[in-house]
Amino acid sequence: MSNTGIEIDQKEKMEIIYQIGLMLRRKSMPFILEFIGKKWGVKKSQAYSYIKSARREWQKYYDHLKSSNMSYHIAQLRDLKDQAYSRKVFIGRGDNKEAVTIADLGLVFEITKEEAKLMGIYPSEKHDVKVEGELKIIDAKRKLIDKVNSIITRTGEDKTSE
Repeated sequence: MSNTGIEIDQKEKMEIIYQIGLMLRRKSMPFILEFIGKKWGVKKSQAYSYIKSARREWQKYYDHLKSSNMSYHIAQLRDLKDQAYSRKVFIGRGDNKEAVTIADLGLVFEITKEEAKLMGIYPSEKHDVKVEGELKIIDAKRKLIDKVNSIITRTGEDKTSE
């Protein structure tokens, strides 16, 4: 509803959502709520509804951007991969030089990994996880070996002294 109590048509509603969307980037929530109340004369519950709609519009925009950018970068990587498959190497010297096509499989592999990372099907980072329990097990194993060696040494000394 507008200031006059008349229902807002769809076009005006989309304009309100657009303007709120622009404010979401720079203004605080209290400011936006107050602005909506003053400019369009709506209650807080309706203002929150407009804000929610504006956020959904932003999400659609970002999802589209993300998918577009991903497609662009994947296309770039595939072009590079094609070039890596058809890399020309010159063999020979002087007049006997000959161009031979040899795939740079190492580069192809690296590009394929980057492509998989971009699509989210390959881990992008390696994380080292250190568990304190491992140190305790290693330390316990070392103590056990020392104990066994000590027993062997004592038993060996006892046998040799008999």
